[in-house]
Amino acid sequence: MLNLVIYFPLLAAAAIWLGCRERGTLARSLTLAVICLETLILFGLAMGGNALSLDAEWIADYGIHYHLQLDGLGLALSVLSGGLAVVAILVGWERIDRWQAFGPLLLATLSGMVGLFAAYDLILFYVFWELMLIPMYFMLAMWGDPDSRRSATQFMLVTVTASLLMLVAIILLFIAHGVQTGIYTFDYGILKQTPLIGNTLLSKLILGGLLLGFGVKVPVFPLHFWAPLAYRKGDPSVIIMLSGAMANAGVYGLLRFTMPLMPEVTASFAPWGMAIGAIGTLYGAAQAIRQDDLRGVIAWSSISHMNIAILALFAWQAQALHGMALQLLAHGLSVAGLFAIAALLLDRKRDGVYANVGGLYAQMPKLGMCFLFFVVATVGMPGLANFAGEALILAGAISRSILWGSVGAVTILLSVIYGVKVYGKVMLGPVNPRVPTELWDLNSREKAALTVLIIAILVIGLMPQLMIETVHLPTAELLAVNIDSLFGGVHAID
Repeated sequence: MLNLVIYFPLLAAAAIWLGCRERGTLARSLTLAVICLETLILFGLAMGGNALSLDAEWIADYGIHYHLQLDGLGLALSVLSGGLAVVAILVGWERIDRWQAFGPLLLATLSGMVGLFAAYDLILFYVFWELMLIPMYFMLAMWGDPDSRRSATQFMLVTVTASLLMLVAIILLFIAHGVQTGIYTFDYGILKQTPLIGNTLLSKLILGGLLLGFGVKVPVFPLHFWAPLAYRKGDPSVIIMLSGAMANAGVYGLLRFTMPLMPEVTASFAPWGMAIGAIGTLYGAAQAIRQDDLRGVIAWSSISHMNIAILALFAWQAQALHGMALQLLAHGLSVAGLFAIAALLLDRKRDGVYANVGGLYAQMPKLGMCFLFFVVATVGMPGLANFAGEALILAGAISRSILWGSVGAVTILLSVIYGVKVYGKVMLGPVNPRVPTELWDLNSREKAALTVLIIAILVIGLMPQLMIETVHLPTAELLAVNIDSLFGGVHAID
């Protein structure tokens, strides 16, 4: 079953690419069908509640295993990735051209994501990580604004460099663990049983490589420099996957492979990690207020919300980690909703620049109501998914550090400011004379795409315990690494 959910999209991608070269419409329908089926299978596995595992020798001489284990956290993020891929297809239905190329690339990306969430061997994880990144580069370069190739090239250079640093760190970890224990392996299950002990220079180099490799993808402040341009220039259907699903892979990598494998050196960095997360979320929110276009606001809002997950990660506390898991899902859904709105405005020849919009609610009230829902979800309205995640993160973070937890809390106020501003500029006020009068409201396909996101945000927001129960076991296993014992209860630099 594990091989099925990982390779089914990849095999379908190859079949669509070979069989639909001149039939874009058929390729589009087949891509949607495959991703819907994949998502339903993953959702069924998640509801089953049992982790799936497969362990076999791969390159035994070098300690590399074909070890897969898809637990509650990995399943939840995989279901999210599949669901967002469905939304990306629906909102790009008419606007995306060459579906015979776009469809296979999207399927290959999804295959890489599910694979990395299941990989329990670090080399295997790296293979799936690269499988996820390469098709994303082509989607960024081939679809989007006229100069999207420049942002795609920047994305590729930055992420490839970061990936190589991550690979070097993985190899150093392999060597360091072997020297310490006599067991040379890349298998996560073995590595976490005998974590690397000591706050040595080698441990710091390994941690630094992993932080850079994963941090670029989140994107963590100040490694976020590539993200605003890519989020603005890429097609919204592509950015839904990049910001809503792939960014989670960076946080997931940090969660899995830092504290459990190198508890002492990671704990020594935890106060700085909390500071970086808090400053990053504050900086992203402040930049969002300064923007003069919709996609700019969404880009910086996304950066802000992903950095609050970093604050939670380095707090390494049960409430914070449960909140982080909720936040990853909530952010993925809400930012996808906002980029979906941007995509639907593009379909109506509106780019979201404030000077070119205004008063759109009068012509598109249904789109306006959906836009309002995603804005209030993003700013943390009680009863919606983001509120549950952020409340738990802040409670956990403040218990570790009043200073950095409070800085994170300030961003909620700032998010209200940029949320009200962007909605007012785009939807309210007098109708901008530059706006054509023949704009149409949501059609059935667009309603379906937005309804999927709205229902998911409501379900998680009203019943967060369901999701907490899903991720409780994997987070409890991670929390077996108790940094209280490493720091004597003092962690923050406040």
